[in-house]
Amino acid sequence: MQAARLNDLDFDDQVNHEGSPYTGEAILLKDSGTAQLQTFIEGKEDGPFLIWAPSGKLILQGLRQNPHGPVGPWHEWDEEGRLLRETVYDALGNRIIVRELDEHCDIVKQEKFAPTKLLTDPETGEERPAPWL
Repeated sequence: MQAARLNDLDFDDQVNHEGSPYTGEAILLKDSGTAQLQTFIEGKEDGPFLIWAPSGKLILQGLRQNPHGPVGPWHEWDEEGRLLRETVYDALGNRIIVRELDEHCDIVKQEKFAPTKLLTDPETGEERPAPWL
């Protein structure tokens, strides 16, 4: 897999690099010193999404899946490596649960959300929530 600078990609209906749909990882180094990595497959964001603090410590990790956006668990840490927040998305990109944790990794706040996008059974037309990842 190739890597490019995020600033070198063209964003339109799809992500292009030098006129072709981009497949690979792209890195953005921000003025704040943070680094961001995004993954693309055939011009669509699909794969790991990571952010590192200026110290080099990982502070955000999640997975994006085309065409739904974020899926599965996303985690945010502080620079000491303490988990601050976990957000869980289902297979359609619905935010299902958000948990905030204290310095002892105990859940201090938890919110649950109803899905806004549902799966439709092609045979019955029945709508139901997507599975969690």
